[in-house]
Amino acid sequence: MGGDIERRLARLRRGDHLCLISEGAGDPPAALVPFFKTGLAAGARCLYLGPAATAPPLESALARHGVAVGREHERGALVLLTEEGLTGGRCDCGALLDLLRQAEQQALDDGFTGLRISLDLARVLGGAPGAGLLLECEARLNRFLVDSHTTVLCRYVRPHAGPGLLHGALRTHPLMVLGDQVCPNAFYEPAEMVLGEPTVDDQVDWRIAQLRRARSNEEKLQELNQRLDQKRAALERADRAKEDLLAMLAHELRNPLGTISNALQVLRLTGSGDETRRRAIEAAERQVTHQALLVDDLLEASRVTRGQIELHCEEIDLVALVRGTVEELRPVLRDAGRQLALDLPAGAIPVRGDRLRLAQAVTNLLHNAVKFTAPGGRIAVAVRRAAGRRAEVAVRDNGAGISPEVLPHVFEVFSQGDHSLDRALGGLGVGLAVVKGLIEMHGGEVRAASEGTGQGAEITLLLPLAADAPPAAEDTISQQTPHPAPPPAATPPEGIAARRILVVEDNPDAAATMRDFLELSGHQVALAASGDDGVRTAHEFHPEVVLCDLGLPGMNGFEVAAELRRDPETASAKLIAITGYGRDEDRRRAKEAGFDLHLTKPVDPAQLRQELQKPAALPQRPPAAPRRPSQLGKSA
Repeated sequence: MGGDIERRLARLRRGDHLCLISEGAGDPPAALVPFFKTGLAAGARCLYLGPAATAPPLESALARHGVAVGREHERGALVLLTEEGLTGGRCDCGALLDLLRQAEQQALDDGFTGLRISLDLARVLGGAPGAGLLLECEARLNRFLVDSHTTVLCRYVRPHAGPGLLHGALRTHPLMVLGDQVCPNAFYEPAEMVLGEPTVDDQVDWRIAQLRRARSNEEKLQELNQRLDQKRAALERADRAKEDLLAMLAHELRNPLGTISNALQVLRLTGSGDETRRRAIEAAERQVTHQALLVDDLLEASRVTRGQIELHCEEIDLVALVRGTVEELRPVLRDAGRQLALDLPAGAIPVRGDRLRLAQAVTNLLHNAVKFTAPGGRIAVAVRRAAGRRAEVAVRDNGAGISPEVLPHVFEVFSQGDHSLDRALGGLGVGLAVVKGLIEMHGGEVRAASEGTGQGAEITLLLPLAADAPPAAEDTISQQTPHPAPPPAATPPEGIAARRILVVEDNPDAAATMRDFLELSGHQVALAASGDDGVRTAHEFHPEVVLCDLGLPGMNGFEVAAELRRDPETASAKLIAITGYGRDEDRRRAKEAGFDLHLTKPVDPAQLRQELQKPAALPQRPPAAPRRPSQLGKSA
């Protein structure tokens, strides 16, 4: 018996009368254990009447389920008696009821809350009583229980009870025990029906009343289901509203972050080289990046938990993916003063997955390790084959560690190990939840381990190997990347091709700072403050690149892109959406409208410079008719 029936039996009330029909006559039925265990927990005296041979197995079963049998015997809470010892081998209904009254009163006098008793009534009444005698006794027992402090569980062994006895038992017990369920007995008849010898008319009236009661219960159930449907619909509406709110919140937060980021780049390009000025700019840039990551994490966690992420799976070399991801983050690790050890096998480890999402999971783990490791600390990344045809990526640090009470919850959304007022480590507590969701979508598993606070932590990703992955080579070796990590050798080329760039942005500050940044970078820039103005300016200015917002007054950004792609004079321009809307749906619609690229604010200046130097892709066929997305506001 599991915890379900224990919870149900714990909710029994005084006066409840249950029937249990067992198929065998061996050890006591398993339901007796939770029946007595919950009774003892409620402060009742528990009385068992049965054959002497069944008492020891019952005691053993109670002990296995945490009942201190010896102590309960000593204080008189658990009493196991044979029918012969209690009744002398035979008992009539009146004597049995008198016995129960005395036992109940004695239990109350001894300080117990009531009495729980289980017995085989057929045996107590003499082994093979007539069906009529049994029916009468059970019905009179129901009358006794109405105002009593006693709960009774009657046991019937089917091979030893004839059909007449079982039929009577089914008529006289309000509740039945069926496996791990306690349920109302549909065949129950009240004592007045059983003992009063009702006429046929009385029986018809009673059965009609039962049918009406059943129909009333059905109507209540239908009403309950209807209310549940309404609640479910309301929750779905609230969930959609939450998603819309998060998207709009991200948009409204990204817009000023984009403007601040542009302004910082302008200050950097026009700076005089003063060290104080440089430190201030770098600090502000770090905070802008941090805020942008928080917004992205918040939206990503929502999409992952709702199952709105669409994977584009292909066969990937996990070793190469981790190596490339770590190389991209080396500047972050170097600037943060963290040492890095990279342990990779010599051969490839093929897995099937979404390259972008797996890289995102590894990136989140590295950012998490940086956040919880002090400057000078060590972060180790290892990739290896694991048991069960799985690949393993482990990221270990020697930082803050995870306390035992927090460890089981680290992958829950908004889980935080630091609840102090200073919140030195920051974050929303969603990064690891995103990792868990993404890896599980790939059929994998995420594990966390830590020896405690201050002892560092290790997060491990386990992914299934590709179906045709060869067995591991015996001569596979590990390579260790020295630490601290060396700075990147590559630097941006000095020669930058000047571009004719049209910026379509209705936010004056965002437009002005973007123009200044681009002009200081050597480009020729034109501005447009609306979608219609953007299309008109594009025909006059003939831009090579168009940086276009999506939420614009008049024509929105999707319509602007479609219009520019339709016109031969502007169809070859490179179209880049720069916007605060960053959902997968927004990216998909931008691609369908004709954009070459979708960037969310604040835009990484290095990435933007790189994209401006790339030629435009071949123009796509525009949609048949522009669409106006009602969810976009007037400013993006």
